[in-house]
Amino acid sequence: RYPAISLTGTHCALNCDHCRSKILAPMIPAVTPEELLRRCLQLSESGTLGVLISGGCDGDGRLPWRAFIPAIREIKSRTDLFISIHSGLIDVETARRLKDAGVDQALIDVIGDDQTFQEIYHVGFGIARIYDSLAALQRAGLAIVPHIVCGLFYGRIRGEQQAVDMISKFDAVEQVVIVALMRLRGTPLWHTPPV
Repeated sequence: RYPAISLTGTHCALNCDHCRSKILAPMIPAVTPEELLRRCLQLSESGTLGVLISGGCDGDGRLPWRAFIPAIREIKSRTDLFISIHSGLIDVETARRLKDAGVDQALIDVIGDDQTFQEIYHVGFGIARIYDSLAALQRAGLAIVPHIVCGLFYGRIRGEQQAVDMISKFDAVEQVVIVALMRLRGTPLWHTPPV
């Protein structure tokens, strides 16, 4: 009664080593604003309580929020769905627009180590952008639910304590989700030792 929807189908430009877009595959695809609206109206009519709007990222770790904000606003005006988003990296203007559209909470992966972020997520920048995204979400007034994946660096604990330290700086954090690395078949981390 709380399904996940992908704004990018199974596409993700980052192609992270722990996922390779496999986490997106079981999500409901909604790659246009019209499709997102239609799917959410159908889900609401069938008794769904809420949705997680997620998707793959571009090379900068961002999701295509701007095109979907009007649809999210209409979903909130026409249904009682609780809307969570998996924000990805985000700026304060986009976060504010999502809040104004009615988004109820933002989930965000928090990695506490530059090397882990760069090697596993294939980005050319460091975790300062995650910190900036947390700050943007808080400034926008969105409830934040950070996710920490334990063992993301090839099954080793590295940076998780720093992730907790980062999260502790933000009052808008309502809950923290701690996840053990899911070893997905067909990814470079498939043979990683269990955490």
